[in-house]
Amino acid sequence: MLKNGEERLLIAVESGRIPLNAALTIAGAGNNDKDIQAALQEAYENGQLRGNHLIQARKVIEKRRSLGRTIARGAPRKVPDVTSSSLIRTYQHEVERQKLMVKKTEFAQQRLLFVAEAMRQLMANENFTNLLRAEGLDSLPKYIAERVWPAGSAS
Repeated sequence: MLKNGEERLLIAVESGRIPLNAALTIAGAGNNDKDIQAALQEAYENGQLRGNHLIQARKVIEKRRSLGRTIARGAPRKVPDVTSSSLIRTYQHEVERQKLMVKKTEFAQQRLLFVAEAMRQLMANENFTNLLRAEGLDSLPKYIAERVWPAGSAS
């Protein structure tokens, strides 16, 4: 593994995060994602990687995929050439990421409005408020109270 520059896998083996035989299987898979996944599955099925070892192996593989096989400290990383297509691809990826964030925000806002309306209806029910008072839960945090009773219309 040392000849092939598999420093990340060697460090993981030395620190006891993954077994040697599993590291050898992963190193033999090269950089092909399908082969690596097959190697992980084989190691799992053979009982070589279980529980925390499997999680650690995945982390090492992710670092290996993104940062390379070696741990060259202080060595400058090769900066990929910026092309018009790479800029467009990066822009499109960022646009998709922001669209997803907007969808998640809208979903969270809808849920918050639903909960506020449900609380408003529950707090309007005298039996429910009596039950809360009896249990010592008759006050709401200010943040929630402002949404349940907007503009200071709290009772």
